[in-house]
Amino acid sequence: MGLSRNTKTRISQIALRIGGHLVRLIGKSLRLEVRGWTRLQALLESGKPVILQIWHGDMFIVWYLIAPLQPAAIVSQAGDGDIASAILEGLNFKTFRGSSTRGGRKAYSGMIRYLRQRHIKVSAFASDGPRGPQRVMKAGTFVAAQHLDGYIIPSASYAKWSLRGRGWDKFAIPLPFSKAVASFGEPIKVDPSLRGEALSQALRAASETCKKHQEDLDNSF
Repeated sequence: MGLSRNTKTRISQIALRIGGHLVRLIGKSLRLEVRGWTRLQALLESGKPVILQIWHGDMFIVWYLIAPLQPAAIVSQAGDGDIASAILEGLNFKTFRGSSTRGGRKAYSGMIRYLRQRHIKVSAFASDGPRGPQRVMKAGTFVAAQHLDGYIIPSASYAKWSLRGRGWDKFAIPLPFSKAVASFGEPIKVDPSLRGEALSQALRAASETCKKHQEDLDNSF
């Protein structure tokens, strides 16, 4: 049975107050190895727009790591999105609310305008959200990179000890003091001119690259 609207509202209010602090506390406790961070830094220092690709079930550790960059993110307007948005705002993300079925275009255009005005242009996409299928990239991640003439950075994370949800995404919350790894892959430069079938093919290729990046990390444990 799903949570009632009132329950979700109460949870989101609590998340706004303490969610970001909890993410930081758990993140700081992890025995965390970070791979590929210099790739991300090099792009940001050169002023290149960066679109961080994150799989919906594996967001927690990446949220913690990229929070100091104050990324922009689109979050669903559904009740669960209220909770996620509250946590991200507690981590100093700039959130825009919308999805493919409700308010998505307005949120998307607002995020693009916001990023174009910033010196450090970094956004984070839960690429397979909000309903999956798991680890299959939706078009939004790719099209954002086109609009910004930027780079997609595949991200992956894994904690040896974690709690996994039962939903479609198997959302993972790492347990404190767990051994963990976060990995940022080779940047994917996106051609702004792609349309139609060429865009679809490039999207599928990027999706497979990002999926393999996460699976390789999973298999290393």
